Amino acid sequence: MRSLQLLALLVLFASQVMSRPQQSSSTLPNDQPMANMNGLYTISNPNKMSGVEWNSDYTKRPNVSYFDVYTPPIRTRYGEVYWTMMDPVALPDYIIERYKGKVIAVVGYEADQVRKTDKGEESMPIFWQYNHHFGAFITGAKSTVKEVDEATFRLKEEFGVYNNEKFWVPVEVDGDDSLDAAPSGIPTAQVFSEGNGGEYRKSFHGYPRGYAQIVYSPDTFRISPMQIDTHNRDHDKSKFVAGPLPKNSASPPNASYSGLLECPCTDRIKRVVEVTYAAQEKGNCGTPVTNATECFEAVKTLKVTPTSQPQIVSEPSLPSGCVIIKSQVDKSTKVYYNTNPSSAQCGGGNLFSGTGSAISNVTLDLSLDASSKGLATITMTGPDGVWFGVGLDAEAMENLPYAIIVDGEGAVMERKLGNHDPGKQLAGSITVTSNKVVNGVRTVVMTRALAGKTADHYTFSPGKQPTIPFISAVGNTSTFSIHRFKGSAMLTVAAQNGATCVCNAGVKGSINGNGFSKNCLPEPYGDLVQQKNPTCWVETYQGGLHCCHHQWILLDEDQNPWEDVIDEYYLKFRFWYEDYDASVPTHKNLERVYYQTEAHSSEYDIIKAPEGTPPSQAIQIITAHWQVKDMIRPTSGATGIELIYAGGHCHAPSCLSMELYNADTGRLLCRHVPVYGQGNIEDDKFDEENYIILPPCLWGREDEGLEKPVFLPFSGNITSIKRNNNTYSHYGEMASWQMRGIYV
Repeated sequence: MRSLQLLALLVLFASQVMSRPQQSSSTLPNDQPMANMNGLYTISNPNKMSGVEWNSDYTKRPNVSYFDVYTPPIRTRYGEVYWTMMDPVALPDYIIERYKGKVIAVVGYEADQVRKTDKGEESMPIFWQYNHHFGAFITGAKSTVKEVDEATFRLKEEFGVYNNEKFWVPVEVDGDDSLDAAPSGIPTAQVFSEGNGGEYRKSFHGYPRGYAQIVYSPDTFRISPMQIDTHNRDHDKSKFVAGPLPKNSASPPNASYSGLLECPCTDRIKRVVEVTYAAQEKGNCGTPVTNATECFEAVKTLKVTPTSQPQIVSEPSLPSGCVIIKSQVDKSTKVYYNTNPSSAQCGGGNLFSGTGSAISNVTLDLSLDASSKGLATITMTGPDGVWFGVGLDAEAMENLPYAIIVDGEGAVMERKLGNHDPGKQLAGSITVTSNKVVNGVRTVVMTRALAGKTADHYTFSPGKQPTIPFISAVGNTSTFSIHRFKGSAMLTVAAQNGATCVCNAGVKGSINGNGFSKNCLPEPYGDLVQQKNPTCWVETYQGGLHCCHHQWILLDEDQNPWEDVIDEYYLKFRFWYEDYDASVPTHKNLERVYYQTEAHSSEYDIIKAPEGTPPSQAIQIITAHWQVKDMIRPTSGATGIELIYAGGHCHAPSCLSMELYNADTGRLLCRHVPVYGQGNIEDDKFDEENYIILPPCLWGREDEGLEKPVFLPFSGNITSIKRNNNTYSHYGEMASWQMRGIYV
């Protein structure tokens, strides 16, 4: 009888493994010992006065079980970055069937990185394959993960993840027609990202009793990990030895970590840095153009073509610096560099005009009357017989611009474009005053109000935005459809009979063709701008996410070790779960709560202390201040939140502490002090030298050995303080708070 039971179990095991896509779970009900995958854990704030010792052993929870999921294989060479959204993986069949049309309560999870050998599964050391961070999803039969544009992502970012300037969120789908829609208030998907990074294997990712991330009819796992291959192929895993490093690596000689994990910008990186200029119609330039040569070159970047040679003058009636003068009388456009320290201001008059062309056969001419008429005259030219169009205030379709489309017969329509999508047609606000074809070129003259008819219509504001970026395209057909040619440009509407100033608008740049953009907030929100942290500006950027895209190699061009020696491994997740009973309900769903001490920069540099500074005094501190409503979107019926889980995020090897305060009361909410590995990996495979564990803070019931949750109103003020050792420089450090809580 026992042999028949064993045979049946083996048949069931084989059928489930063969039915799963990619490398799915191999765990079946009751066929594995019930045990934590990575051993026991600690937290930062146990309730020592409760008389109860908090226990991280998941198996001590009543009615708990688990399932394992493996990602598809990750294959990298030394120095390679792996950072992409991986293919979806089906959850184990028994989980899908058990919770079809029902709700699962995920009460925690564990993670590791493993390779498969002849002797079985083996953990990969963190100093071979470094997890920088990850964002993972469990979706249900009524949802899927979709790539979206940034504007859509920002509306749902508490549910999403991003990588390499791509954005992903779960979206509702019809899915299995045999299933009812999810009950009201029950999520159809969850994101898992807390406690990620180098600390992810031994930092606790669980919740107190009665709390969970709940999902309706779960069926799929998907993850976007950022992994960096730091594996020196000439050495085994008994002790870390760094492989070759690029010249710009910040790690010191004989460091216990690889400088690659900080994403140094190598000489493979092509950095472009340029000064930008903008037209200004009011006041004076905040940063003026400083000489005539710069002035005359700056005017070219604004796509303004003077009708005569630019001149240097000393004229008290003109604003000082770089000036464009357009004459309404003789239609001339003149450019001056005025050396006179004049007090005259930019602007004058209500008429503005400008012309631009993004592709050779489509032009856009604007004449704007900012008087009480508030009228825009728009002239577009393009090839006859096919559609052509322009999108305003945009550099690409992903900016979702307002567009004017002229079809092959000259009919005009207005649209709100989508991201590489035709978008939607808008209510008409344009009056066509002329439509002519001469020598195969169609010219359409039209008028409309300066103010947009709706929020989707562009509003012309020559005094505020005299320089307008725009895109244009030409199709193959008479009716609007996919484009044949496209381009982007800008035009400047300069004042007629007034002075349009040309100002220094700051530096912008790109790294390997990707635009560099940082949103370092000033005081009191964050410290990075005041501290002049190099991460905030492209010209001083030395390392971090912008130099760490998918499949980039973090080595100099003359370095190419072990080119054909590929590591193959998998990320393994163990999800612990319980049944959810809506009639009680048995669990409160945990919402994502998030903010960055680096105040929207997503990373920052640790700046090296002066030589000779004692290590105990080599400390860099950053702070941030925000409100509760900034870290979780307020919802109707709630006045605030209770934090249940708080996990800080920082990278080895410089992290010293993270502190989170209720700034209104001065109460310390959470303090993390990382636990550094000692290198005793023979006895503890997760004890790699100087790699960290970051025990989270957890709030729940006193009979679990936990502190009670603290209520935080949406208007409440929060302060975060992060400390790092800065004996050496470090790039791409992070200081975010990855948290979970409930609405109250």
